[in-house]
Amino acid sequence: MTDFSSILLSYGILLSGLLVTVGVMYVLLKHRDATVKLPVDREQLTRIPAYGLQEQIHDLQLDLIGCMMMGLLIVCLPFAASSIQAHITVGKFPWLFALTGLIGVIYFGIKTWKLFSKLTKLRLGHTAEIATANELIGLQALGYQVFHDVQADGFNIDHLVVGKNGVFAIETKGRHKRNKDLLQTNGNGLGSGKKGYQVFYKDGRLNFPSWTETKPIEQAQRQAQWVSQWLTKATGTPVTSTPVLVFPGWYVTSQSKPPFPILNHKQLVGTIPTLRTQALTQQQVEQIIYQVAQRCLSKSET
Repeated sequence: MTDFSSILLSYGILLSGLLVTVGVMYVLLKHRDATVKLPVDREQLTRIPAYGLQEQIHDLQLDLIGCMMMGLLIVCLPFAASSIQAHITVGKFPWLFALTGLIGVIYFGIKTWKLFSKLTKLRLGHTAEIATANELIGLQALGYQVFHDVQADGFNIDHLVVGKNGVFAIETKGRHKRNKDLLQTNGNGLGSGKKGYQVFYKDGRLNFPSWTETKPIEQAQRQAQWVSQWLTKATGTPVTSTPVLVFPGWYVTSQSKPPFPILNHKQLVGTIPTLRTQALTQQQVEQIIYQVAQRCLSKSET
């Protein structure tokens, strides 16, 4: 084997782990973009406070990690390549090291797959909650108090809205729109995509274009019940929390009466003020707001 070939082989071995992880990310990214899309356009959402600074911090963090990795590679790569080339030249290839490296590449390839999948779900959930929070700004203009990410016992309430007509525990669910559903034909061979963004409630089930769910309904009810029990105990007066389930970016309808409002995020401002679940005095509203605000400041049980 020539010196040039041994050098190429040495660097190929050293960079194989990086190439595998980047390759896995590229394949998953292409697959995600080809099969699903976010339910709402992130670029159309109202910018939250310090959004620009948050983006700059995120970019600089990535740059910092990149610089650290490149600094490590630039220093270590030539020495490591020279060592591997020396083994190849004398015909004593380090098979034990190669086996260890192969196991590491496989492990981190699988780890990359799992982390990317989790990142995709978190990105979806984050986009959905930001979309809902954007719409809830309209309720604040009507005199409602809105809280986000309220810490409960081992879980969180995405959004909690307090007004004179009651307390509303809002659970936001992000669901990807599947491209195969968006490209459904309407019978004449033309892709309408109309049913690809519709979800309807019927007989206790949420019916999406190509799957059904029940857990979000159960979760929203369970969390609203917890809010009712907690606020009743904390304020010393009976408080009834109404669950609200929101699917941002989806056209939501009902074929049978739902147990509580199941909405698109754009319907929140028009729906919440019309609900009459519990008439609260101004004093009760202030007591509830105080308790929720304290809960948002600390994870300790109230």
